This record gives sequence, structure tokens and C-alpha cells, in this order.
Amino acid sequence: MLMQAAQSQGGRDAVKVGVLGAGVIGLSTALRLCQEVPGIDVTVIAEHFGSATTSDGAGGLWEPYKLGDTPGELINRWGGETFQHLQELYFSPEAADAGISMISAYQLWSEPHEEPVWRDIVPHFHPLSFAEMAPFEAAGRCRYAHGWCFTTLICQTRFYLPWLGAKLEAAGARLVERKLTSLQELAGYDVIVNCTGIGAAALFGDKGVYPVRGQVMRVAAPWVKSCYFVNEDNYIIPNLDTVVLGGTAQRGDHDTSVRAEDSRRIWEGTLRLMPSLAQAKVEHEWVGLRPGRDTIGDDVLAYIDGGLTVGKDIGFRCCASSDLYGSGSWVIVSALCPSGWTIQGLYM
Repeated sequence: MLMQAAQSQGGRDAVKVGVLGAGVIGLSTALRLCQEVPGIDVTVIAEHFGSATTSDGAGGLWEPYKLGDTPGELINRWGGETFQHLQELYFSPEAADAGISMISAYQLWSEPHEEPVWRDIVPHFHPLSFAEMAPFEAAGRCRYAHGWCFTTLICQTRFYLPWLGAKLEAAGARLVERKLTSLQELAGYDVIVNCTGIGAAALFGDKGVYPVRGQVMRVAAPWVKSCYFVNEDNYIIPNLDTVVLGGTAQRGDHDTSVRAEDSRRIWEGTLRLMPSLAQAKVEHEWVGLRPGRDTIGDDVLAYIDGGLTVGKDIGFRCCASSDLYGSGSWVIVSALCPSGWTIQGLYM
């Protein structure tokens, strides 16, 4: 069921919604609200936009990642809806502007590994035979016990974020660059949607969210046309203009500086996987702090603070590109606004 605004009697004004955060989750959620709630008044408020966000540096691959104990039903619901959205964009005239591409991906494991719960979402998913793994083993001089291949999508956020911003402005939403220090600054909004990532800890006192430090390298390697992953250690993700080499997933680490030891591990690990990267030129290195939490599920909350109804977007678990669209439908759960309007709906 898509989100809908219940039309109130008496000609009340449109419900005013403030979306906090301008990463891929925040902008996607704001656009979803504009598209699905007739007459809504949406403002996106964030300290950082565009290249200053964590989303801007992401590899952008659709593959649910670092999911902890997230229920499989939610992974498939959010991830499946996001995959469908990106696939529709890929086959639309807007694919280039939005930074969407389709690609083959190979996952290799040193030990036997259970197939992912999302395997039925993607096209062409199949376990790799020993013959299919042999070239990887020869290149890396190592043995793999298991692996799989599938077709997936890349959402390169360097293009996708500006595309979302343009769509929002065309829909009448406002984008406000502003640092918030208190919820009291949001007086006048009927509903607030929290998409602040790790910023939720300071602004909302959210003790469940923590940083997951990610460091990557971007290199010029135009001959690399597929994605490759080894365990959860190293990966190679081609984007439209560079190839992303990674990575790290360091829980509770707030350091945003590039570390030489991580650079060395990433370079050596991806070189074992694909020796031709020795000829690649390093364009730049980047560090971002992904928001993580130990559990998702029924903690979509609506709580009242000083007259505001606050909906918490729970579509972040270190894999925003895989949840950017589906989670937007869970943002607000039957939230009764002070103005008398009601925004209703759970999932699509």
C-alpha cells in the first residue's frame, strides 16, 4: 500500500513535513513523499548536501550488506523494491543522468557459505562451479570453496544525488542547508522524518546507531567491467568513470582520515583478485562513516516531542544503495499530525 494523505474536512492546510538529512536515504524518502502524498509540503534540511555527504563516496552497488539480524522478509521487501526501482530507471531515458548501470557480480568465499536470502530478487543468480572459480584461483594463487554470480545494478550517487535534488525541486520541495542542534528549531512542521544517519545520536539521542568506517580507493581501470568480492574483505566495483576498490567496515570508528595500513590492505587484496589492477592509476582515496545498528524490525517509531510527530527512517544498515527506495515506504507509520491530517501506510 502506497503512502497516502487522508484528506481532512474543513480545508485544512497541507501537512508540512521536514526530512532531516540529504544523503541518498533522505533525498529518496523526500521524493517518495512528494510523489505519493497529494498536496504534501516537503522541506529537506541538512548540514551537508552533495559531495559533502557520506552517500556521495559510496560504490553504489545493489547488494544487501552487513545486515546483522535484519529479518529476511524486510531485506527482500526493501531490497526488492529498490532493485525494481533502479531497474526501471536503468531502462528509462533518465539512466545516464541518474547514474544507473547494470553489471555482473561475482562473490567468492574461502569457506562454504549459505546463499543469500535475496537471491531470488536478482536475475541470473547461480552458484559458481569449480570450473568457473578456477580463473580466480589461478589469478590469486588461492582456493575458494564456494561462490555465486548474479546480475545487479549500480547507482552512482555522484550522479544520483543531483538527479534526486532536481526532481525534488521540480516537485516543489525545498532544500535547506542548515545545521540543527535541537528539535525545538523545527517548530511549525507537522511531521519530521529522521534520515540523519549517525547524526541521529546527537540530535535524537539515538543510542542504537553507530559509525561503520568505510575506506575505498578509486582508480582508472576502464577494462574492468564486472564486480568482484572476496569474503567480506575486498571488492572491486566499476562505476561509470572510475573503479572502486575496497574496503573496510570498522564498527564504532569515527576516524575520517585515510589510513596507510588500510590503503595497503585494499590494494594488495584487490591486486590478488585482479592482477591487471597493477596498471591502474589511483585517482583518489576516500573515507566515509556509514550508519549502522544491530537490529532493525519494528523500531519504526512515531513519538511525540514538543508537539512534533517524528518518523524514523530505518532504511540504513551500511547498505543504503540497496534500501534507498523500499525503506522510504516505512518512514511514517500511521502518524497523526497535530494539524489533524493523517499520513498512513506501511509498505508498498
